[in-house]
Amino acid sequence: MQTLKICDVGLRSDTSHAFHSMLKIVAGRSKAAWQLAGIEHADVLFASCEGDGSVFTAWGASGKPVVLVIDDRSSWPPAPFVLRHPFRVMQLLSVLDDVAELMAAAPGRERSDRGRWSGAESLRVLMPQSGNASWHVARTPLGEEAWLGHGHVCVDARTIARLRAGGLELAAFQPAATSPPPDAVRIAACDFAWYVGLKGPASLAPWLAADAAYRLRRWPDLGRLGASTGLLELSAMSTVRAWTPPALVEASGQAEADVHRFLAAASIAGLLVVANGNEQVSARPARGVVQSGWNRFLGGLRRHLGLAA
Repeated sequence: MQTLKICDVGLRSDTSHAFHSMLKIVAGRSKAAWQLAGIEHADVLFASCEGDGSVFTAWGASGKPVVLVIDDRSSWPPAPFVLRHPFRVMQLLSVLDDVAELMAAAPGRERSDRGRWSGAESLRVLMPQSGNASWHVARTPLGEEAWLGHGHVCVDARTIARLRAGGLELAAFQPAATSPPPDAVRIAACDFAWYVGLKGPASLAPWLAADAAYRLRRWPDLGRLGASTGLLELSAMSTVRAWTPPALVEASGQAEADVHRFLAAASIAGLLVVANGNEQVSARPARGVVQSGWNRFLGGLRRHLGLAA
């Protein structure tokens, strides 16, 4: 059994106390042995979504997972691990087991090519806080700026065009002391996140593991984001069941780079989750695994979106 260290930050004192008590109850039942630790030694962050943005920014550089705690006034954030307060022991256990599976799937994962992923990785970590009033800003080598906050990303029109064309390279987002320029164009944070992933590097994102299985928790809005037959099929396949990245490549017949970018886009936008132990997982499918009824379903969606059936 792996031992994982967890740190809670930004919680109210009563919530933190309840969390510490529940960890003792979880002991022996979880898929990992959980230990409380300081943030500098932690493997997992357990944090309020209203916490200090600078903490999330610094944590994002590590690529380690975050469990977000929200209250009953908050809408559900685009993040893979979320608990609504007050939560029960079994709810905590379920989330911690999902985190443990993710950590077990990629122990000591190689973080090569980190520079090209720094903007995407920091955006992924900050997305659950994207509705907060504070601003974060990322810059490109050309000096273009993207401002994240209030549920939007603010950029100029040319930057949006370069983003959609795949020509935008972002540095990591950092806390900003000022606001975006008044003439900046606003784009929904989840849409911006989707484009960043979809136009990113061809390799599997460094926070994803080749031997872990992933599925969509909900469909992307392909009508707004731009539908293609490939994205439609990958979305449908990933909604029906969980797949490892290599299995999704094999079953879909699509290019490895396209599948990797789809998974990155879904992950950064908060649409991707790790399969739990009770889900049907496809690790070595044969081509043509999609059944005839599913093909009819895809054909109807293609026609609805104006694509070739």
